Amino acid sequence: MSKFLYLIFLFLTPAVLLSQIPGNIVVYPDSEKIPISPYLFGSGDEMTACFSPLADIQPLITATRPSLLRFGGIGAEYFDWQGDSLGGLFYLDFFDTLIIPSPVYFGIDSFLRICEAIGAEPILTVNMQIGDTALARNMVEYVNGDTTTPLGNLRAHRGHPAPYNVSIWSLGNEPDIAGGQWPVPPWGYWTFYRHYNIPFSNWSWQDSAFWTPQDFASLIPLYVNSMENASPIPLEFIYSIAGNPAWVRPVIEPNINLIDYLDVHYYPSSASDTIADTTDYIEWLRKSDTIFAAEPYIQSFRDSLNAIGASNIEPIVLEYNAGMIMIPDHLWWNYLTGLFIADCIGHWMHAGLKMAAVYSIHEGDSSNPGDFPYFGVIRGDTASRRMPSYVLELYNTYFGDTLICAFSDHKNTGYGIECWASKRSSDNRYALVVVNKTLDTTYAMTIQIHDSIQLYRLRNITNNAPIGAPYNGTTGIEDQGLFVPDSIHSGVSYLNQVFVPASVSLLEVLPYTGIAEESKTTIPDFRIPMIVRKGVVLEVPRGTYTLYSVTGRKVEYWRDTEKLSIPYLPQGIYFLRTEPAVYRKIIIF
Repeated sequence: MSKFLYLIFLFLTPAVLLSQIPGNIVVYPDSEKIPISPYLFGSGDEMTACFSPLADIQPLITATRPSLLRFGGIGAEYFDWQGDSLGGLFYLDFFDTLIIPSPVYFGIDSFLRICEAIGAEPILTVNMQIGDTALARNMVEYVNGDTTTPLGNLRAHRGHPAPYNVSIWSLGNEPDIAGGQWPVPPWGYWTFYRHYNIPFSNWSWQDSAFWTPQDFASLIPLYVNSMENASPIPLEFIYSIAGNPAWVRPVIEPNINLIDYLDVHYYPSSASDTIADTTDYIEWLRKSDTIFAAEPYIQSFRDSLNAIGASNIEPIVLEYNAGMIMIPDHLWWNYLTGLFIADCIGHWMHAGLKMAAVYSIHEGDSSNPGDFPYFGVIRGDTASRRMPSYVLELYNTYFGDTLICAFSDHKNTGYGIECWASKRSSDNRYALVVVNKTLDTTYAMTIQIHDSIQLYRLRNITNNAPIGAPYNGTTGIEDQGLFVPDSIHSGVSYLNQVFVPASVSLLEVLPYTGIAEESKTTIPDFRIPMIVRKGVVLEVPRGTYTLYSVTGRKVEYWRDTEKLSIPYLPQGIYFLRTEPAVYRKIIIF
């Protein structure tokens, strides 16, 4: 099916909703119970990134609500953070033919002030390619030093007297790609990291000095010692690789007590065709479950760490996306990649990761609208949010802190419907993310939750808008309102919902926690109905209460009491009035 036909099918053929495949999702709240780190819902960008114009881009980053922002990427190894009066210089290694120092016009302060403004945990990456520990030490002092230090004082004079107190630092970026080449048609190839141990001022387009794993291992204690000596707060250190397992043992084993995290990047697909079609989309979407599955990928590195006695080092993923898909496909990059990311986050939770970051938070330049933005969840060419931005917002805003067991009978080897479920300790509610990764299948799912449910709220992201900017395929998160379960039997609640193609939905579920427990909170939110059984006795704050039918007829009255015995009335909606006149909707069954 061509992309053109797919769009016609999706927007102009409502009959798609008439053909629905039934299925089941089962949620067991008392099973699995894996803690969810808040830093799983993060993003990041290159150290050389420039979010311009900031007045347009920062509100979009704020709305995305990333819990973590990691600044690194390949650009970190070509970045002099002190260059251009601390605005930063990017040494562009131009297709192995010449070196061009280029001002970034953004810099460390701009990154960290964004993190402060939105409450995101920052991670900074130091340049390791040039082997200059002083450059890394100076960055730490500038960021974390107080005003009695030379660079801390410089930071204060530049408008930020208080230290930024960045505690997590990445030691370089993907050293395992040194010597690799990236095609840049029609000009040739860019060879990665060919200036090992050469100062920026001495770089030549003829350089061919590459580090080995042993070289990189020898740099780590020098950098860690220099950086720790410049920081008044404890630091944590990340070793970051593209994914080559041959770079694990020789680098980590001699530095087992210096490294806190192993950052393994995840790009399961690769493509550079000029045109993508439905077959490509399906292959890319299913990769997190099959062929290059996310959880076995993480486990392989856990096994490598355990084999060298480094189980204290946590694997994390601070760069991931569906793949190196270098095709300027608007449907894929604006919208469909959000389906992959929504599901991949679930796999990271299930794998027990402590940190994960979608690559990247922003891409594109309003001054070069002809350059297609690939990875960015926020477009810079036409300042706008893509579907993955809304996915991060959905998770960061509503998802819980404990993963619970959920099973879908229509996963279909990664191209079907998936559910990730959680419990929020703050209010004991459940939050379920349901991802329909298919392009043309509507699922009518019965969700079985092994608990008694009062009601739930449905929010979703659907392909309901033009695929180009500024909508990029969706109007964002839509609140579909409150629902009650279709039935409750033997402590199991049944919720029937339809999930349209290429959608991400979140169900925020309020369990029936016990009348006494809820009523002692002075019946907390009178906008939300409470489900009660006939004949049950409610414990309530002492007062006077009146029960009305939906027509306004008074059906029961309690005076100066702490207990309400619910009468055996016809099943339906009623209103409970307290003194003073405050009403609570009651559903009696």
